[in-house]
Parts: sequence; C-alpha cells; structure tokens
Amino acid sequence: MKMAMILSILLLSCGIIIFEFRGSKDKKARKVIAGITFAAAGLSILLLFQPGLPGPTELVKLLFGRIDLIMK
Repeated sequence: MKMAMILSILLLSCGIIIFEFRGSKDKKARKVIAGITFAAAGLSILLLFQPGLPGPTELVKLLFGRIDLIMK
C-alpha cells in the first residue's frame, strides 16, 4: 500500500515538473522548480513513514518566526 502511495507521489511530482517546465525557458528557474518539487516529494514520503514529524509549516515558523517579531 505504501509503495503505491510513494509511486503516486513521485508520478505527481514528475507531472508538476513537466508542466512547469513548459512555461519556463530560464535554466535557473527550472532548477529551482525541480529542487523545490523534489524536496516536497521527499518530505511527503518521509511523512508517510513518520507521521509524527513536524510538517513544512513548522519548519517555516522555525526559520522565519523571529524575523516576524523583529519586523514589527
């Protein structure tokens, strides 16, 4: 069951990359799109096996939480 979910996550990630590559001609933008998409896919697969791990919103809060307090 988990193998099917992993394959579907990877298939969706590849589909996103293919459709986004059509709209972008810049090589740097393509690298960024692929990197972010594969990082999100990796995190999804990791959360599939370890559901108790914090998600991406907690990571963003950890990285930028103090900046929000400084900017106020």
